[in-house]
Amino acid sequence: MRLVESIVTKNDKYQVTILIIVVVSILLVVFALIFRQVELGNRNKNTVGVVLTDGELAINYIDGQDIHIKDDKEHSYAISITNTSNNKLFYSIYFTDINKNAAKVSIEDYDGEVLNSLEEDLDFKRLINLQEIAPSETLRFIVKISGDGFKGKFLVVNESLSSDSFADLILSTYQVNSAKTRVGSEISTVNEGLLSTIDNKGTTYYFRGKVDYNYVNLGGNLFRIVRINGDGTVRLVLNDVIESKSPYNINSSSEIAISSYASLRYASIITTLEEWYNNNLSEFRKYIANSTFCTDISFNSSQSGINYPNSYDRIFVDNTPDLYCSGDLYVGVVGLLSADEITLAGAYRNVPNDKYYLYNENIKENYVTISSYSLRDNDLMMINVMANGAFGDGVLASNEVGIRPVISIGANAKIKGTGTKDNPYVIVA
Repeated sequence: MRLVESIVTKNDKYQVTILIIVVVSILLVVFALIFRQVELGNRNKNTVGVVLTDGELAINYIDGQDIHIKDDKEHSYAISITNTSNNKLFYSIYFTDINKNAAKVSIEDYDGEVLNSLEEDLDFKRLINLQEIAPSETLRFIVKISGDGFKGKFLVVNESLSSDSFADLILSTYQVNSAKTRVGSEISTVNEGLLSTIDNKGTTYYFRGKVDYNYVNLGGNLFRIVRINGDGTVRLVLNDVIESKSPYNINSSSEIAISSYASLRYASIITTLEEWYNNNLSEFRKYIANSTFCTDISFNSSQSGINYPNSYDRIFVDNTPDLYCSGDLYVGVVGLLSADEITLAGAYRNVPNDKYYLYNENIKENYVTISSYSLRDNDLMMINVMANGAFGDGVLASNEVGIRPVISIGANAKIKGTGTKDNPYVIVA
């Protein structure tokens, strides 16, 4: 009998212990929720929640979308965003100050981390700009506002909705200008904007001079827009050199003329370029188009035993850069800039230039172009760009040099952003 009573007593104690643990856990959750509510500040009790959709983005303005503050206290408003699609989307959160009253606005995540804050001049400001949201992900934010008599509105935008191609966006944003300096005959140190010429596919539009609104961010890699190609794709060059140096070409074969080794199709540097591309841009492959890369492989002019190609004559003698290729065209997803493209951007032979957009003070070495410079016996030289922004006197194809990869964004990519370094263009769809 005593054994039975002992067992019952032990079971009762066990059940009581479990009950206490459950109650304590519930109380902790309740206290945590109460604490969070206090931390959020004075939630506006008079607002009505609004649920909207913008494409495949579901937006819940939990405390309402329209704000009218009638005291000097801080008020908090909750917003949640859900990606209902199977694809990564981009969103921005804007805030308008309808009556232009001075106020302080900040936005934080549900863990209390402040993501951005603004004071005064709040007319249609971005609280969050072009951020990713993964498929099926829900993000939650708290916006805190203070300002007596303040009246404004929230707006969450699905930035992935767009009908314009990258080329359309550029051409609708910037007018096509006439050159302010002599293209090919002098450096450009001013912002000349967008100019035009022709390539093998049609009209091409290129940036020249001190341009500061042609930045593109792809997966953390910063690029500069060089031009809109004649086929409507947009050519980009990496803003820096890659970590690996490489000779332009150390391949050799008795079956191929030495002059042909100036072409990227036979160059050993293409292996380094493709490795970098595969390691850094794999998630953007469907948006990257094949490009044509032109090299002059006919060394027709001769002086003192040195043979020179058309690219040398155009850049170093005649001052007539030309994007219409009469040499060898290599087609691929990654390549290098031509000397013609760099000249159009604002460079000139042997003249330093730290004012055009291709100059980067962090580049401390020569980097190679796809344009041939000279051929003497078996010594092939390629046109190079020096750290000071000027063209050099050529670099041996067998010497290690810096590399700035070039890619082209296809017409299927939808782009958002303003192109500045702080708000570069990004692919949103």
